Amino acid sequence: MNYYLFIPFFIIILFFFPIKLEARASFNVLNFSGAVGVFLFKIKLLHQMFWIKGKKIITQNDDEIETVEMDFHSEEIIFLQTFMKEIKDKTRLKQLAVFYNIGTGDAFSSAMVAGLVNFVVTSLFTNIKNQKPTASLSLNNTISYNREICQFALTCILSISLFDVLYSFCHSIVLSKHQAEQKKTQTENEDKTQTEDKTQNVG
Repeated sequence: MNYYLFIPFFIIILFFFPIKLEARASFNVLNFSGAVGVFLFKIKLLHQMFWIKGKKIITQNDDEIETVEMDFHSEEIIFLQTFMKEIKDKTRLKQLAVFYNIGTGDAFSSAMVAGLVNFVVTSLFTNIKNQKPTASLSLNNTISYNREICQFALTCILSISLFDVLYSFCHSIVLSKHQAEQKKTQTENEDKTQTEDKTQNVG
């Protein structure tokens, strides 16, 4: 028996077998800072802290600090939006946990705000449960009555095959480039129209 025939067999199984990803994110509303992390079988793939300063995002990863100008029409943002849309229906949500710590410095208003947040998160959980009925959802809230704080965090465990990830990634590259070219052409046409209108008004 040729045991080398098992190599492509195991590669195919690995390619289509669902892998388990864990994503973590946190955000401090008061100082516009947070962190994101992605783990594969408890192995860290990504961990990055960020700060939002006006229209800029300052990121830090492995002691490297980088400043990125936010442009919601950039090709990178379009790719991210397209990739998330492509991968959404191919991903199985297994577990989602939401954490928050809220305090306004006043006990009554802190309780009111926390109640509102609970209502919003519970409504969101209801919509998620309708789309992902097998998902396990949990809410963990903390109310700080004597200080001002507003922190949110979440952890989620996802299941998706490597094939779906690679297919969605490649497909998103093609789609995002096409959309970016369309928006660029549309912007150029709008600028050209505005220039012609100004020229006619001057004339």
